[in-house]
Amino acid sequence: MTPVRITVRGTHTVRVRPEQATINATLSGEGPAAEPVFQAVTAALAEVAGSLEIRCRPRRGPVTRYSVDQIRMGSYRPPRPDRAELAPIHTAAVPITATFTDFDDLAAWVQWCAGVAGFGMTGIRWSLGEARRRKVERKTRRQAVRDAGRRARDYADALDLGSVEATSINESGPGGAAPRPMLMAKASAAPADGPGDFSLRPDDVEVTAEVEAVFTATSGG
Repeated sequence: MTPVRITVRGTHTVRVRPEQATINATLSGEGPAAEPVFQAVTAALAEVAGSLEIRCRPRRGPVTRYSVDQIRMGSYRPPRPDRAELAPIHTAAVPITATFTDFDDLAAWVQWCAGVAGFGMTGIRWSLGEARRRKVERKTRRQAVRDAGRRARDYADALDLGSVEATSINESGPGGAAPRPMLMAKASAAPADGPGDFSLRPDDVEVTAEVEAVFTATSGG
């Protein structure tokens, strides 16, 4: 009997607690004169960068790394209904990125930064450390392949065929490029004990792997 070709998709998802959080923030200011705006943002940056420097320990945390970009200056003219030309408003902004491994300290730092003029948090990305990520990705890929095998056997059994044998495995879907396993997470602010307290409640990191596999099966008779 001619072997039957069975093409299936295998997937697997695991959820694990995040190990680190990378926060993106901005210090900004604006005013009628460029120099005072620049000086105000520079002073705020010195405060925030100093608070990160004393926390930064690449191996132990609570901050494993951080970066500060250059201060960018700009200006704009406020619109007026009568189309009169107003004096320009000068702006300054600088992005800051920091990776925390202690989420309680991150929450405390964000709360402290709320008192720094011009501070704004633009987002937090929750993730795994490199060693843990590689281990989880490997396990997820293996389980995705096993899922594909189970699906192929189900189809073979439905057709009263014999054992199945894998002939190819591809990380991509039909006609697609091979993807990396997907890591996703989100978090929400959670009320803490005191009225002025702030805490973060991260969701688990979701790691998903997907494969396309081709099997062959012949009649068991």
